[in-house]
Amino acid sequence: MGWLGLKVAKAFGHKLPAFASRVEAEAQLFGKRDERLLRVKHLAARSGSVFTADFTPESLRDLEHWYFTLYETDAFGSLGVSREEFERCMATYFCEVAVRNSPGAKWVVREYAFERGKYEVGVQRGLIYLMRSRFTDHYKQLNNKRHQKIYREYKQHFIT
Repeated sequence: MGWLGLKVAKAFGHKLPAFASRVEAEAQLFGKRDERLLRVKHLAARSGSVFTADFTPESLRDLEHWYFTLYETDAFGSLGVSREEFERCMATYFCEVAVRNSPGAKWVVREYAFERGKYEVGVQRGLIYLMRSRFTDHYKQLNNKRHQKIYREYKQHFIT
């Protein structure tokens, strides 16, 4: 990793939550995970059947289409959620879809490699760790005209 990459990695690490131990990190981060999964279900119920939180890989497509509809109409506030929090909920839902549908996938909390005492939550499958706390500024993603980037990422990492 070059100097600039290390600088970016450390800056990201500074924004992560700090915990005294892995046990404390797991309790807090898994608690947030559970809150966000519940929030996704509540938001889905208010989507007018645009998105059903059934935790299937295909539902990731509907979630992403809904995200872009909300973004383009500036309607996150009408659901009582910020875009940033919605992006966190999307990431949590993505990981839960992986855990429920991909054999061997499990939730994990790991200390961030570039910042001691800072932790991330994500999914492990075999030797692969995908740490996903948020789909940050997802509307800016390149090569996403069909609004299926999250589903493609799922297929890349979790369908064998």
